[in-house]
Amino acid sequence: MRKNLYRIVLFLIAVAAIALVAGCSKKAATTGEGAQTKPLQVVKTWSRKDCTLAPFLIADKKGFFAKQGLQIQYVGDIDASARIPAIVSGSIDVGNIHPNGLAIAVANGAQLKGVVRSIIEPPADITDIHLQHMWWVSNKNGPIKTLADINKQPGKVKFGVMTRNSCIEYLTDKIRAKYNIPKDKIEWVTMPDLQQVQALKQGLIDVATPHPPFYKAIEDTGIGNILISSREIDGDQNNGTYLYYFSDKFIQAHPDIVKSFVIAIKNAERWINDNKPETNELTAQAIGVPVTANHYYAPDGRIPDKDIQEWIDGTVAGGLLKPDQVKVADIITHQFDVFGVPQSN
Repeated sequence: MRKNLYRIVLFLIAVAAIALVAGCSKKAATTGEGAQTKPLQVVKTWSRKDCTLAPFLIADKKGFFAKQGLQIQYVGDIDASARIPAIVSGSIDVGNIHPNGLAIAVANGAQLKGVVRSIIEPPADITDIHLQHMWWVSNKNGPIKTLADINKQPGKVKFGVMTRNSCIEYLTDKIRAKYNIPKDKIEWVTMPDLQQVQALKQGLIDVATPHPPFYKAIEDTGIGNILISSREIDGDQNNGTYLYYFSDKFIQAHPDIVKSFVIAIKNAERWINDNKPETNELTAQAIGVPVTANHYYAPDGRIPDKDIQEWIDGTVAGGLLKPDQVKVADIITHQFDVFGVPQSN
């Protein structure tokens, strides 16, 4: 009996010791240097293997998301037409889009807001054409050598387009106006940038409209003839404007997450501007094709109202919006873009 009592006492002492150690360890985990004080907040978006990947990739790999308490979660491929409904429904949290696409969505009832500026055209002192927002490229062995040749072709001219109601149509409208190309001269053929490279080679389209990081793929074919780049249209840095956006519902429920996202993604984008070779290498590994450039990102993420108005006006001119149907304040908020300026944290 005494022997059993002795064993019980030893067991209770051991349990107490384990509890004491665990308590000390728990305290160290919450108060010690470098300790994680709370779990990372998950932010969901669609999976990417296109020109929008680099900021998410770098923010993740270089720790910009984690530093702001965030963890990005890719939910898989989502067709371009289903992304806005997915944001509205809450199945994903954040997307990125050009102002015209956002304006059209809001005009059709989606409650969304752009929160910070991402891509712009590089300034004039950056001369590398690979950093410009997009190119219009023909087959150098075909009949279209210049933009003036488009009107000389019988019937319609087939343009590749990654997705409808995007920068491609908006900027092509600028080109049409400058070179007197009728709107009905162009037939849009929807396909990803990388697929356009092969389609141009096979004669399935007449003009490809690639973005970085797919410029090298089209150059490597040996047939690429750049008709014009986005900066060459009129020199406007606004030609590249791209916005990150959330649903109004998410913004109202999680303003702290939106703020943290803005800080993290803009720190990543500025890192990309300053570390192009490493960004290209990491992007190439992720998308599985050689990469010579990514986009140029606005160092200052604040959104100028006049730039957004220009996109709205262009969308009205293109016939996709009615006059005064959408105002700047309907599609962007300035609640968060102030956190998109350079900062130490």
